[in-house]
Amino acid sequence: MGSDCLIYTRHATEGVAEIIFNRPAVLNAMNVEMAATLAGMATEAANDPAVRVLVLTGRGTSFMSGGDIPAFHKMLSAPATERRDYFTKLMDFTHQAVTALRRMEKPVIAGVHGTAAGPGLGIVLACDLVVASDRAVFQMAYGPLGTTPDGGATHSLPRLVGSRRAAELALLDRRLTAAEALELGMVNRVCPASRLAEETRCTARQLAFGAATASGRTKRLLYLSLEHNFQQQLAAERETFLAAIDSAEFAEGITAFVERRRPQFSRCAMPACAD
Repeated sequence: MGSDCLIYTRHATEGVAEIIFNRPAVLNAMNVEMAATLAGMATEAANDPAVRVLVLTGRGTSFMSGGDIPAFHKMLSAPATERRDYFTKLMDFTHQAVTALRRMEKPVIAGVHGTAAGPGLGIVLACDLVVASDRAVFQMAYGPLGTTPDGGATHSLPRLVGSRRAAELALLDRRLTAAEALELGMVNRVCPASRLAEETRCTARQLAFGAATASGRTKRLLYLSLEHNFQQQLAAERETFLAAIDSAEFAEGITAFVERRRPQFSRCAMPACAD
């Protein structure tokens, strides 16, 4: 699967799919076509049983620098109905994309270099793990444009860094280095720029050769905890654990432990996605 603005690749032997933002001439700025394509590709990865892990990266010098400002400027002179239609589509497709990333029961990794700003930051925050280049920078970048955040950033950011820090980043539009983002808990790992691709691939392979179904269910539990009280979360853990005991992954993990060998989870097929 591919398009001009994004590239979708699947490494079948590893169970890893990759979505590459492919507008390097404009620093991978988000427009309607890109948002719609991302939503479709994320849904495709979520529904593909051969995909165990999804990776997001960007071509060129940035992960995603923000929205497509020249396109936005062009819309200022368009009729009001046309302008509203354009931005409604942009919001809806962007939100479909981040929803697919968050809801899929598969780990999603962002490999971030250069700038992740605006919707690019929202996408990063929607991923489960983030590996960043030591040259990466992170910024909300909405206030100076006279608009408000999107892409789920106002939901994810306070939960990651706390409400006071989130207010500082959103209202003062503070730009974070990779080291600062790591300290705040927005990224998991920072590495030299020359090693970003390899570090991201290694993380993806580690997950892909692990217990993919269990990892996906664990991801779901972690996000459910943001909505549940303690007793609700215990019930969800009970349900998920009991669902695992009849799985090939559980049998392989227990058998490998007893036999003192590494489990071969990659041989265990993932269940088909529910409709």
